[in-house]
Amino acid sequence: RQWVEVAKVVRTRNNVQVSGYARRYFEQLEREGKGHLIPPPEKGGREGSEHWTAEEHERFLVGLRTHGRQWVEVAKVMRTKTREQVKGHAWNYFKQLEREGK
Repeated sequence: RQWVEVAKVVRTRNNVQVSGYARRYFEQLEREGKGHLIPPPEKGGREGSEHWTAEEHERFLVGLRTHGRQWVEVAKVMRTKTREQVKGHAWNYFKQLEREGK
């Protein structure tokens, strides 16, 4: 999603605020069992690709907060990655957090 463009339309919020609001809204939809209403991320012609877009990482974080380490469920939130890809991304993400001391 192009949060900078959305923020230009909203005018009272910057792209970080708009992105945060969208992330929290997506999390709420997932908690309420309405995840099917969230539009899938733009694939950009990379279906099945190992490369993760910022939007895919955002959806990963939503799935992680909602479903914890249930990788099959997180993959369902992702819609563009397999369980194995999600699990590998999580491992790298946790290692990065560990290196940063978070």
